[in-house]
Amino acid sequence: MDFFQHQQKAKRRTGLLVLYFCLAILAVVASATAAVVLTLGLSGVRPSAEGGHILFNPIIYWTALLTFTVIVFGCLLKSWQLRKGGTALAEMLGGRLINTSTRDKAERQLLNVVEEMSIASGIPVPQVYVMDQESTINAFAAGFRPSEAVIAVTRGALNHFSRDELQAVMGHEFSHILNADIRINLRMVAVL
Repeated sequence: MDFFQHQQKAKRRTGLLVLYFCLAILAVVASATAAVVLTLGLSGVRPSAEGGHILFNPIIYWTALLTFTVIVFGCLLKSWQLRKGGTALAEMLGGRLINTSTRDKAERQLLNVVEEMSIASGIPVPQVYVMDQESTINAFAAGFRPSEAVIAVTRGALNHFSRDELQAVMGHEFSHILNADIRINLRMVAVL
């Protein structure tokens, strides 16, 4: 299997993940509604006059509608909060934009690696954030377009990675930028 076949397979899997996510939202609505049906049934609430069965009680429909509305409202609110793209996400997670004139050796090395990777990949240099409060080793890229991408790295990654390891991680993050994974990741953060 060549690269393009792998890429097509990955796109199909992404489609399946989106479908599973939609099914999960429906399962949450169904679970909330089932909990209300169970509660009404155990509390002895009489069915509505129209249908004669507890499932025809208007409370059931309002519960499903309210649950779905809360999910949609939460998604829209988070999408609005993330409207500035990767910058908003990095700042929301406690990231600090690295100043290009930084004197911190680890930050300077990171900026140099990002600039090198940017030149090699032919995309604009993304803004680089560091999450100072995070001692774990992690990094992410986010944004709506490659020209608006940001890369965030935890302080733990800066403190523990050698230059070669940092370059490998940045190569991985640049692959997300080049393959437009950053856009779907940002949207999924908003929906989750």
